[in-house]
Amino acid sequence: MALDNSPKIRQARDLERKLGRRGSYDRILIVSEGSKTEPNYFDEIRSSLRLHTANMVVRRCETGTAPLQVVQYARQLFLESDRHRRILAKAFDQVYAVFDRDEHDSYFNALQLAESLDRKLKNDNRHTIPLKAVPSVPCFEL
Repeated sequence: MALDNSPKIRQARDLERKLGRRGSYDRILIVSEGSKTEPNYFDEIRSSLRLHTANMVVRRCETGTAPLQVVQYARQLFLESDRHRRILAKAFDQVYAVFDRDEHDSYFNALQLAESLDRKLKNDNRHTIPLKAVPSVPCFEL
């Protein structure tokens, strides 16, 4: 008898849920200097690549537009939870601070601070995370 090849058994085997094969995406926090251009740009990238919003959070800097303020705010958002913005403490695998070169006095201090924080912070899984400064020279719109 060939019971293992009967239509009922074949159908049950075909209807079983398959195991997922794709690994999870990194959770990314992007903090930008601008309030419209940069967040809209990154949201378009996220939607065109079909990334879920839980994997990529784009926020504008609430403390100012100077590059040093953007890097400090990115660090603060990573380390402290903010329930109003649905951000949990240390819940990201990568953090990016996006700012323009323009004529800011704190440009080089921001680059230095980001470099000093890179691979020094640990997330909720106790992995070191990259905190990268992403400067645009002369400005993001170009």
